[in-house]
Amino acid sequence: MQAEKLMQVKDAVLKLRQQLRAGRIYQSLPSRLGTLIEQLPSTVTTTVTIPSDEEVLPLIATLHEQLKKGTLTAMSDDQIKLLMAHIGSLNPLVRDQGVYYLLNEALQQQVLTPEQLGDIFDQLIQDQMLFAHIDEPQNDAIYQRSFAVLLLSVLMYADHAGLKFMTPARLDLAVEQITVYILLEKDTRGFVGTTGWAHAYTHIGNILDELADEPQLARADKLLLLAAMIARYQRLTTPLIFGEPERLSTYLTLITNKHELYCDYLLAAMKDWHQQLMMHTRPASEAEWTQIFNRNRLLEALALHDDLPTAVIDYLDDELEFLG
Repeated sequence: MQAEKLMQVKDAVLKLRQQLRAGRIYQSLPSRLGTLIEQLPSTVTTTVTIPSDEEVLPLIATLHEQLKKGTLTAMSDDQIKLLMAHIGSLNPLVRDQGVYYLLNEALQQQVLTPEQLGDIFDQLIQDQMLFAHIDEPQNDAIYQRSFAVLLLSVLMYADHAGLKFMTPARLDLAVEQITVYILLEKDTRGFVGTTGWAHAYTHIGNILDELADEPQLARADKLLLLAAMIARYQRLTTPLIFGEPERLSTYLTLITNKHELYCDYLLAAMKDWHQQLMMHTRPASEAEWTQIFNRNRLLEALALHDDLPTAVIDYLDDELEFLG
């Protein structure tokens, strides 16, 4: 994404965040985010550069073998750097079972130092990782973007579990970058041909869970993230059919049980969503029908949770009865 266009979106999000924190906006937040999404520029497809996997394959094999034997006690900065360079590989054996699996296992076994965790976080949160080709039609950069978000969620989970490396500056940057990412990401693909899982919206659910559980995060920031997710979901025009509604419903259940503020916001957003649909004529395009069924799948996924706040359960009962 062009730096100038990205900066305009970031500036708009920062302004909304500041106004929300100051208590100057609340009811207008959905419409403001919606307008921001609808005004996002789109561009033509450009070439996505994918590095050759040949150089990383021997390292992946070596690290797998060390894990199998229980002899992996450390990873060098150079090894981490090489793995990170292939997070966007089109080969699921490299991306999924290689880079992600190895970094996750190294983290679980506490092979990585807090300094290394911080360095990985700092690399993943950067613009070139999260926003590469994000304003273009569906493209191969989705794997880098999506798996950067997945690894960020794993790192935040590790921090919550006691492997402390997060700082206030990192947390502040995470809120801004993830909010912008959610607003910009429109690639809803799940499993793709021979290249495997893209799954951006499942990974968005993962990172939102961790941010919802972050005790140092202000309620206004958690509300902004919730609002961004709903606003973007509402405007997706391609289907979410690989478990993403179910994953996001888990996040919505978690956040609405944190404080009545989030419950009230979700209910208001759902009711407004319903009213907007009723104001329009019968859907007449594939995109419009997709939006209807994406919404229905989310409502149905939410209805499976018996631990939602009572007000949300009551709303879902009425809404699903209305849908028949």
